[in-house]
Amino acid sequence: MTDHAVRPARARDLPLIAAIEDSGIGMFEKVLGDLTGDALASPAPSGQQRMSEPGFLLVAGDPAIGFAHVVDLESHAHLAQISVHPDHGRRGVGSALLEAAAERAALKGHGSLTLTTYADLPWNGPFYARHGFVEVAADEPMTAAQLAISEDEERLGLSRHGPRAWMRRPLRAHRSTAELTAFLPTLDDAPRDVGVLRTVVRRPAVGEREVLEVGHLDVADGLVGDTWRSRGSRRMPDGAAHPDMQLNLMSHRLVEFVAQDPDREVLAGDQMFLDLDLSHANLPAWSELHIGGPEGAVVVVTDQPHNGCAKFIARYGKDAMAFVNGDEGKPRRLRGLCAKVVRPGPVRPGDEVVVVRPTT
Repeated sequence: MTDHAVRPARARDLPLIAAIEDSGIGMFEKVLGDLTGDALASPAPSGQQRMSEPGFLLVAGDPAIGFAHVVDLESHAHLAQISVHPDHGRRGVGSALLEAAAERAALKGHGSLTLTTYADLPWNGPFYARHGFVEVAADEPMTAAQLAISEDEERLGLSRHGPRAWMRRPLRAHRSTAELTAFLPTLDDAPRDVGVLRTVVRRPAVGEREVLEVGHLDVADGLVGDTWRSRGSRRMPDGAAHPDMQLNLMSHRLVEFVAQDPDREVLAGDQMFLDLDLSHANLPAWSELHIGGPEGAVVVVTDQPHNGCAKFIARYGKDAMAFVNGDEGKPRRLRGLCAKVVRPGPVRPGDEVVVVRPTT
C-alpha cells in the first residue's frame, strides 16, 4: 500500500518530481490534441531545480506520487506547480496537496496564495475555484514578479490553448470596506500637532524587513542601511532614486488595524509608522516633522503621492487597497506619505514627533 500523506520533500523524492509532472501531458493531449514540440510538453524542471527556489516543496506518498511547489514572492506565496501522477488521479491527492500548501504558506506568514492556470479546463480553473481560489480581475494591478510570470507564459505561447487566468486564495481574513469605514473615527482621532514614532523598519533587501531599536536618518541616504537608493523610481527619467521619496511614512493606527498581527505590520513596506494625523489638511506638503526633540532629526513631507499597489492587495486585501486609494483614504493619506531627510539624526520608537507647518 502506498501512503498518500502529504509531507515536505526529501532528497530521495527529488528524482521523481519531473517524471510526475511529465506524466500529466496525456491529460492535456486528450483535450488539446498532439502537443509534440509545444511548451506544455517541454521537459519539466527537476526536483533539485524546484527545491533550490525560495519557498517549499511538498509531496504526497512514499514513494512520491504527487507534489506541490510553492515559491515565495515579495508580497505573497505563489503555487508554481501542482501535479499528481495519473495512476493516482481522482483520489483526493491533488486536494490534499493544495490544502497542505495553503496551510504551510499561511504558517509562513503569507496572506494569500496565487497561481496561474487555464480558466476553462476542468482540472484547472474550476478545480481551484472549488478550493477557494477566485479569479483576479484583469484590471487589478500586479507586482513585478507577477508581470514577469505572465510575460514568460506569453513568451511560451501558453494562451494559444485557451484563456489563462490569475487566481488568488486569501489565507487570512482581510478587513472589509465596512470595517474600514467604521474605523475612521479612530484614525481621525490621531494627534495633530505632536505625535509619536511607533516603529522604524529598514529594508536591507527586496522582500526583507528589519525592525530597528534605533534608526539613523541621513540627508543623502535616507534611512541608513535601507535600499531606497538602489530601488530607484519610475518617476525619474533615468530610473534613479527619487530625492523626494527617501522615506515612506504611514499611520500606525491604520497598519495595525489592517495587518491584525504585529508581525504583518512591517509588510506594508514603509520605513516609519507614526501615531499622527497624516492627512493633507493636517500636513500640507513641505511640513516638517521634528523627531526626538529640538536637536533630533527632521524630515519634510514632500508633494510626491504614495499609493496602494498590487503588493498592498496581496498583504492586506483588495478592499483595503481600494479604501486607502479612495475618497476616504486619499485626503487622509491612509496609504502614507513620502518624505525626505533635511536634518540627520537617530530615531527611536517612542520618540516625540512635532509638526511644523510651512508658513506660506
